[in-house]
Formats: sequence, structure tokens, C-alpha cells
Amino acid sequence: MANKPDRDLTSLEYIVLGLISIEPQSGYSIVTFFDGNVSSWSASPGSIYPMLKRLEKQSIIAGELEMTHETRPRKVYTLTQLGEDLLDEWLQQPPNMQPFYQERELAMWRFQFMERRLPLKEVIQWLKDYLATVKMTDGQWEIYHDGVMSALEDEGVGSVYRQLVLESSLMGINSMRTWLEMAISRLTMFARRTGEYDAVSTEDADDTA
Repeated sequence: MANKPDRDLTSLEYIVLGLISIEPQSGYSIVTFFDGNVSSWSASPGSIYPMLKRLEKQSIIAGELEMTHETRPRKVYTLTQLGEDLLDEWLQQPPNMQPFYQERELAMWRFQFMERRLPLKEVIQWLKDYLATVKMTDGQWEIYHDGVMSALEDEGVGSVYRQLVLESSLMGINSMRTWLEMAISRLTMFARRTGEYDAVSTEDADDTA
């Protein structure tokens, strides 16, 4: 990748690139999006505008003044080829699990940006890889849960509160597993209807079980 930045972009910067990839954005439209979006991610004008300047200076995005009727000009940003490459590289990265809830939200951001950028076959494979990671984590959590509760009971300090906290974590992981299985199944059926993923077989579709 030519002219690759000398530092890794932050998660928020990648999310901003994803928003710009959907349609050109101004600083104001990005700030407004985060203000109205139900998400743990927030972005103030004091963080977004310097970020856009920084990304433009690195040739990751390109800004152009847009003249609108009876209003002051605004700068609207699009992705450069470098920005396109960086975003696609980020979207294709294998999902992480820790910290679980933050990584799950990041995965959902990435998933929605994939619709316009990655072939459906690659999206399905990404979901399958994510599911495999979730299944492994699910098994590890169950072993940890059983071990902790057994140790507490042996010491006579078993706590229903502690048990409920651990079970909350297990339920979050199981919920993600259920969603991934549903997403793989639905996108596989969609791919078969459109012919975009002719290589999908019944065996492939069943490996979410």
C-alpha cells in the first residue's frame, strides 16, 4: 500500500472513514450523526474537525469546498485511494473478543460498512470466522464460570450475585453467537438467490450449527 500512514488509525477514525465511504461527509454532518446515534461512541466538534484535518493532511481523505445557496461554503470529504485501501484492510481484519462489548460494537460498525465494499462471499467468511471465535470464547467462559463457582462453594462463600454477573457475560456471548448464525444463514440464502455466491453448498450453510 503506497504512502501508508506512519501510525495505526484509531477505531473512531476508521468509523469516520466508513461513514465517508457511504456518502461524502462534512465535519458538521459527522458530528450530527454521532449526536443522534445510539452508540457508546461520541464525537465532539473539538475531536472531529482536527481529525478530518489530520486525515486530509495524510492524503487519506480529500476535502472540497461546496457552495450552497445562501449559506457559507462547507468542506465535504471523500475517500482517496489510500483511504479506500485502509478502510477495506480494517474491514477484513479478524474480529477480536476482548473487551467483549466494545469489540462487538466495533464489529457491528464494520459489518454495516461491508455492504458497499466487500464481496458477499468475503462477508460470509468474516462472519464464519467471527462465529468460530465466539464459540471458542463461549466454551472458555463456561469452564471459567464452573471453576469459579465451584471454588467459591468449596470455600463456603458462594454468591448468587457473583453467579448472576458471570451468567450475564455468558448470555451476551450466546446472544452474539445466535445473531452470527442467523446472519450467516440469511446472507447465504440471499447470495444463492442473487447468484453472487454460487459456490455456497448445503454443507457450507450448515456449518453454523
